[in-house]
Amino acid sequence: MTIREEYEQLKSYARFDGAVVGGLWILSFAFFIGEFYNPLFSFASLIVGVSSLVVAALRLKRFRDNVLEGVISLSRALLYSMLVYFYAALLMAAAQFVYFQFIDNGFMLSQYAEVTSTPEFKTLLDAYGVKQSEVKMAMDNLAALRPIDIALQFFTTNIIIGFIVSLPISAMLKSRYKRRF
Repeated sequence: MTIREEYEQLKSYARFDGAVVGGLWILSFAFFIGEFYNPLFSFASLIVGVSSLVVAALRLKRFRDNVLEGVISLSRALLYSMLVYFYAALLMAAAQFVYFQFIDNGFMLSQYAEVTSTPEFKTLLDAYGVKQSEVKMAMDNLAALRPIDIALQFFTTNIIIGFIVSLPISAMLKSRYKRRF
């Protein structure tokens, strides 16, 4: 197989696995929004988010074992993993844009404003030496963001985190030895 064909194959599998991981991230985000209705959704959001890392590693292992017959270099594993997280971040950013543009209508910001106005939160601010005016300024800055700004911020953050996570995953799953059946 030529290098170009191998690269196209890697991208194809990475796109599919990125869609799987991106779907898990979207589910995690949905649970995050749901935590404003039921606090148990916060735990579900965390579990789904962490499980997406395990799924990404398992998908890389599957690609290595089933497609590459058990042999994958660190650089190829790293490229594959980085592409998976790039495609997942792209899908997640699109979903977040749709949510903030058409569904949210200020819901999340109003929930945060409600939380920051409680006496418990004010006590917490005093304990950390944060002024209420600083919190109001932060909330005003959040309110000024457009949905595309929010989606791009999350997109950038997800790519950076995905690339960082790709390093240990790739290092653990690289292999120079063919798998025996």
